Amino acid sequence: MDGKKVLVADDEPFAQNLLKMLYGALKVECVVVSNGKQALEAYQKTPNFAHVLMDIHMPVMDGYDSTKQIRAHEKAKGLPKCKILGLSGDGDPKTKTACLNAGMNDLLVKPIKKEQLSQYL
Repeated sequence: MDGKKVLVADDEPFAQNLLKMLYGALKVECVVVSNGKQALEAYQKTPNFAHVLMDIHMPVMDGYDSTKQIRAHEKAKGLPKCKILGLSGDGDPKTKTACLNAGMNDLLVKPIKKEQLSQYL
């Protein structure tokens, strides 16, 4: 999977390091940011990610709002929709529905495994 790049938005340093390790094992470049505002800015600057892994609970801007703004940016610029995967420790069906309603493609529940990430590359 050399040459692929993903955007990870998570405010927890442990989760950031774990995700870097998992993507590294898949030979995927991982751009990491700490909140939804930074994710939006990174996506607007470089919208060529294989997917965005978006924690739903972050400071400054949460994953729901960031996803809505990314979708609005894609629409305004005529860009194809990037896969956006919500990330949460909460596997409640209402959480998945909220992710889908915000424009995410799916919800991954922590702890996640390398195989789960690879199916979206």
